[in-house]
Amino acid sequence: MKIEDSLVKEVHVLLHPMRYKIVELLVEKPMHINEISKVLGGERRLVSYHLLTLEEHGFLSSNYEISEQPKSKGKAIRKYRVTGKVEKVLLEFKKKL
Repeated sequence: MKIEDSLVKEVHVLLHPMRYKIVELLVEKPMHINEISKVLGGERRLVSYHLLTLEEHGFLSSNYEISEQPKSKGKAIRKYRVTGKVEKVLLEFKKKL
């Protein structure tokens, strides 16, 4: 059994414990970094690093939206969401096992 190097790299990025928790959260709904940090109890800088890594590898996408939350109402906030690549990579990896 030989798994392609590119697939191994993608799975390695995706299955890091913190990044996988982030993906699991974002499958439920798009979220802002502050929401993610609060739920995970993680430091915002660390969460930011993992969000950037996931986005660079195509597992997440983000866009700016106008906030409706009382504290930040009317401000542009960046919301992250999962892309189809997550499911694609996991399915491909399962096939190779």
